[in-house]
Amino acid sequence: MLTFDNAGRIYRIGELAKELDRSTLTIKKWEENGLIPRAKRDSRGWRYYTEDDISRIKEILEKHDYFVKSSAR
Repeated sequence: MLTFDNAGRIYRIGELAKELDRSTLTIKKWEENGLIPRAKRDSRGWRYYTEDDISRIKEILEKHDYFVKSSAR
């Protein structure tokens, strides 16, 4: 686990992938395609996410899933 200043819990991409039940490659593709906001990066270039980032990503994905399901009808 990483911690930066008072950001609270910090998640690396593998932890985010596990939380969302997706692969790290999927998360990177979402980011490249603009579906989710770009991750913050540390001095080594590793992606990291705060709890706020994860909440926002979950909201975006819920809306995306809703529209995908709605358009399939």
